[in-house]
Amino acid sequence: MGVPWQLQVALAALFLALAISVVTDLRSRLIYNLVTFPALAVVLVCFTWAGGSEALFDCLIGLAVCAGPLLLGSLRGAIGMGDVKLMALAGAAAGWPGSLAVLVYVSLAGGLQALMWLVAAKLRGQDRPKYVPYGVAIAAGTAAAFFWAEKLVG
Repeated sequence: MGVPWQLQVALAALFLALAISVVTDLRSRLIYNLVTFPALAVVLVCFTWAGGSEALFDCLIGLAVCAGPLLLGSLRGAIGMGDVKLMALAGAAAGWPGSLAVLVYVSLAGGLQALMWLVAAKLRGQDRPKYVPYGVAIAAGTAAAFFWAEKLVG
């Protein structure tokens, strides 16, 4: 049996939001509420439709697991709220315990991305970058988690 259509719609909303956010983060250093909030609504509705209140609870736990650490970072000014909301979306779509895989893969992607940005700045003779578009790491890590981690959806 394949993945229910509701979950396919939820994943399409997630990956569309990730793709748009990568572009906007690279271009303007912004991740828009107009992208993350509707996608989050689609994810929550579709998972609840397919799996009831238990699926909704799993989505909400996943949201908290992924958004929580970034929210703490945003309170210190280390990360933007757009990144927090995009991670919340990724965590909601992964649910519990899949959100743990998303958190790990995004962290690895973020570390690799930061290292590459530092090396690129050094090669150009520049100071370390003041900004790293973390939306790129969120998208890459989330995609990796859904590709490699078992049983995130379905």
